[in-house]
Amino acid sequence: MKNKSKAVTSLIAIGDAIAHIEELANQSAQAGFYGLQDANLVLAEAAQALQSEKKSSKKLLPLLTNWLVLVDKYQETPKATASEMIAYLRRPELKIPMAEEEFALLGELMSSDAGIPVNASADQPFIAAQAQLEQRVTSEHVATVEQLADFSAAEGLYGLQDVNLLLAEALREMVNETSSVDSGFMLAFSGWPELIAAYRKEPKGGAESIINFLRHPVLKIPMETDEFAMLQEHLTSEISVNDPASEILGTETAQEQPNSNYSELESTLKPETKAEEASKKESAVPVSRMAQELVDLLMMETELVRSHLQGIAIGNSESALNGLQEAGDELERLTNASKTAGFEGLALVSTHVLANVQLFIEQIDVFTSERLDLLLEWTEQVQEYLPSFNDRDAGQLIVTGLIDEQWALPLPFEEMAAILLQIRTESSDVGSQIEIARMDTAADEDVSLALPDDVNQELLDLLLQELPIYTQQFSEAVQRLQKGGNEKDVQLAQRVAHTLKGSANTVGIKGIAVLTHQLEDILIACANEQKLPSKALVRSLINASDCLENMSEALLGTSPPPSDAKTVLQEILDWANRIDKEGLPDVDLDETTSDTQAAPGVAAGAAESAEPEQAQATIVRVSGEQIETLFRVSGESIILNSQAHETAKRMRNQLHAMQVQFDLLRQLGAELEQLIDLRDFTGRSIGVIGIGVDAMEMDQYNELHTASRRMAEAAVDAREISLDVNKELDKMNALLDDQQRLVIDVQEVVMQTQLVAISTIAPRLQRSLRQTCRMTGKQSDLKLIGENLLIDGDTLNAMVDPLMHILRNAIDHGIESEDERLVQDKPVAGQLTFEFDREGNNILVRCRDDGRGLDYGAIRYAAEKRGLLNPGEIISEEELKRFILRPNFSSRTVSTQTSGRGVGMDAVRAQIIKMGGTLTLNSVQGRGMTVELRVPLPLSLTFALITYVGRFRVAIANKGISQIIYSSAGEVVLDSNGTETLQLDGNTYPVARLMDLLHVPDSRKIPRPYAAILMVEDEVKTTAILIDAISDSLDVVIKGLGHYIGKVPGYIGATILGDGAVTPVLDVAELLRAPAYAVAGVLPTALEAAAPVSLLPTVLVVDDSLSQRRALEQLLTDAGFRVRTSRDGIEAAETLVHFRPDVVLTDLEMPRMNGIELASHIRTQEKIKHLPVIMITSRTTQKHRQMAEEAGVDAYFTKPVRDEDLLIKMQRLMEQGAAKERGVA
Repeated sequence: MKNKSKAVTSLIAIGDAIAHIEELANQSAQAGFYGLQDANLVLAEAAQALQSEKKSSKKLLPLLTNWLVLVDKYQETPKATASEMIAYLRRPELKIPMAEEEFALLGELMSSDAGIPVNASADQPFIAAQAQLEQRVTSEHVATVEQLADFSAAEGLYGLQDVNLLLAEALREMVNETSSVDSGFMLAFSGWPELIAAYRKEPKGGAESIINFLRHPVLKIPMETDEFAMLQEHLTSEISVNDPASEILGTETAQEQPNSNYSELESTLKPETKAEEASKKESAVPVSRMAQELVDLLMMETELVRSHLQGIAIGNSESALNGLQEAGDELERLTNASKTAGFEGLALVSTHVLANVQLFIEQIDVFTSERLDLLLEWTEQVQEYLPSFNDRDAGQLIVTGLIDEQWALPLPFEEMAAILLQIRTESSDVGSQIEIARMDTAADEDVSLALPDDVNQELLDLLLQELPIYTQQFSEAVQRLQKGGNEKDVQLAQRVAHTLKGSANTVGIKGIAVLTHQLEDILIACANEQKLPSKALVRSLINASDCLENMSEALLGTSPPPSDAKTVLQEILDWANRIDKEGLPDVDLDETTSDTQAAPGVAAGAAESAEPEQAQATIVRVSGEQIETLFRVSGESIILNSQAHETAKRMRNQLHAMQVQFDLLRQLGAELEQLIDLRDFTGRSIGVIGIGVDAMEMDQYNELHTASRRMAEAAVDAREISLDVNKELDKMNALLDDQQRLVIDVQEVVMQTQLVAISTIAPRLQRSLRQTCRMTGKQSDLKLIGENLLIDGDTLNAMVDPLMHILRNAIDHGIESEDERLVQDKPVAGQLTFEFDREGNNILVRCRDDGRGLDYGAIRYAAEKRGLLNPGEIISEEELKRFILRPNFSSRTVSTQTSGRGVGMDAVRAQIIKMGGTLTLNSVQGRGMTVELRVPLPLSLTFALITYVGRFRVAIANKGISQIIYSSAGEVVLDSNGTETLQLDGNTYPVARLMDLLHVPDSRKIPRPYAAILMVEDEVKTTAILIDAISDSLDVVIKGLGHYIGKVPGYIGATILGDGAVTPVLDVAELLRAPAYAVAGVLPTALEAAAPVSLLPTVLVVDDSLSQRRALEQLLTDAGFRVRTSRDGIEAAETLVHFRPDVVLTDLEMPRMNGIELASHIRTQEKIKHLPVIMITSRTTQKHRQMAEEAGVDAYFTKPVRDEDLLIKMQRLMEQGAAKERGVA
């Protein structure tokens, strides 16, 4: 009866199984088996309690399945089975709260029930209930057999596949008939998995049993006897040929394998005993080290998923959403990593869980703690599965829990079985990876940094972020070993090499993976034998660490791939093979003692045992385009804010002008009122105002009095309003200032995303130091000060080559040999210090060494030999040291690998100048030399001075300007050569005029003296720049000149001022160097700039009314005229001295000089006597017309005037005036 409940085991829902057990209790009572009834009720109650516990519920279904098997068995052999059932109920996982005597009493009751005769009436319902469950073929039976057919085909057992397909077809016909099936057949069918298992153990006898079952008359399989015989022969012959187990372990061992894949569905529901599990673990395939590394990587990915889930706060939708999204991202990485590592089954399961996470996100409002527990429990099961992945049944841990109905997308039973088959198939493949013999010779492909075509970009990005950190940690650990070190340094180096190897293998970068694999093996040997590497081995490890750092930089695009990578790998391979054969070499006594001398290239003050592991801040990947967009938008905000400031400034000026006019209006109102009062006093009659009231007793006011008073009051009110507007403008200016500061802060934050620490180039400097020390046979230490300073990444990359030149030059030329240093009482190891600092918008780098300093004698000799200096010529040391900055100049007579080729400080200076910086030298013979670099940072926002050069407005960046002085503070004099110099505070400075530097001609008829002097520092001298005046000073946003213009010496870029004008931004220090470029042919000679000529006709509008002037100005501007305005005749006469319009429009009545007087003045001036004059006035009398005509007015219009008439008359008069001019000429 054991297999009688096989159909029941296909019930997946635990609730169905519990309900069935309760039904069995009822049926047992009806049959008189009261002990069995009690046992079923006890189990049902315990199962219901366990169902509410998530952890326990996962393992409950297999337990209940086993009980059903025992119930079936109890019906056949009650006494023997009763003890088994009591032992089952005592299982601790069932948590049944019964004492030992209670279990014993229940066992006695069940045993006594076995002797009770079962009456027909009681037995019949019990048997009928079983028949109702067992004697009907269902579609689930068909699906199970079809699954077995698929499993058979997957293993190449096509005869067994045919058998299962025949059976599935016959069962499908029985399902369609919907009639009950003979209970004998169902009993036989329930043992079908056992038939297949027996067949695999004994193919001949098993094949016969299978064929006999297929001949069962209930199946009605339409096959002849000879066809059954052929099928049986096929089954007998194929198992010994196709069984994968027999191929690997031999036939005898293969036959001992339990049930193989064909009992897959049974094994998922049937828990095994601890003894069986132990035996399977003992027979598990050994795990290779490579497989274990893959497991470690997947464990790390799983822990990341779990950490995001653990951070979810239930009840907080935002927390749940963020946590699930982050967990989903990590799940996707886990899936990709599983596929890469060969864990396809785990990848399928992870994909299914990821689909559930996506559904949880869509239903975030109903995300409960139960669903969170599902995810957490699954990650825990993965962490339990991975260490024992090669156990045959380990895959059940990560699969069976996914059928829980709490999942948004439960795993279908058929998919679960297929995944389990996949996991079992791959467990032996991954776990039995054989260690590959170590190579003897390095090949080019072993050091290749080429990326695979299907590289996972996300994993690559993660590797590129971590690679510089890990390579630096490895390098520092190895360098500490060179100083003596300890086991912690070996462990750290081994751990870093292991991490780099795993990451490189995952991404597919063979060069790093192969090198770190060999390094890890060497370091593991050191750790296992508890020996520190010898000096020779440490030197090889240092070479390898340099190679790793170079590979890292090559992948990041900051340097080419290492040319010696193959040589370095071969050196490491030789060591690894030697250690495999002979073990680690013994360390000599002199190697174990701690050296008093610092190892070359080790930074001073490094902690010997401190591990450089620090918590890293969360890194967010943002594309460079997004950063540039943010930077551009913040710059545009600053420009708009400047324009708002400029508008507010103009409004304030206009308000000031309004206040002046209000004051004048108030004054005129007072004068008018005074005149009215005086007139009334002298001209009015004194009489009686009213009955009994004398005129002298009360003031009398007429309408003129009232109007004048109202005008005065209106002027006062308007002035008060303007004052209120001024206050509001003050507030708006304060807000604009705050906004400007905020936008600048935002831009600085955006700029921070483009900044990198100087310490990122420290490994390259240290590596260059070690290489140069090896080539020169010297010892040196490099100390970095200010290495945490953040600067622009492009600037830092551009500074690397100059710093490398300076470092190599200092070791080769400056640092003495060990013997020389000992004689001079100096440390054996030379001391180099690179100090980084920021001054304003410049990066200041001081490169100091304690070597011999500049050899002025050798420099002089080389200069005389090259004809740059006459023998015996007197020259200062300051001038001598500038010779080494000349191209192709070298004081060495013999070329070596590191010097004597004439490519040194001149190359450094050229690169620094190209960056807009300066280089200065300071040397003390016998004590060393300091090279000071001053490099400007890229400007996006700078403080600038606004000035005019001729008619052009320019912005001068404050770069290089050390002082601004008024012209009266110093005296500009001409020397005998006609060269201008500035005498200031007892010093003499060369002078340059900004107009000359920009090649702008001075077209002014009356030269204006300079008003300000800019003192600009260069690497050699300070120059006084004369400018006309400083009109404004403000922060400006610098924009590039565009792709087509390119770099123009002396111009940083352009900016948009508050009034919307585009203005170039000058670098005056670079302008001073521009003539040198011009001589070299870089900068073309400037052409004489011609003043632009406007083709628009010009008009001078003269009117004392502001509204009238503006109305005419707008009309004429829209009509295509260039308009100038004046407020009265005197101002117009002054304008006409240096401005000749094509026509003059004037009012008649104006203060100081009226229109008639202005016309008379024009006619008396020889240069403008033919100038057309049009008068526009409100006077309409003939007398005024005659006076205007006599004064020389060409046209007289009375207000209001039609626009068309005025424009037509102006055109005719301009044509007549031009004709008169031509006639005079």
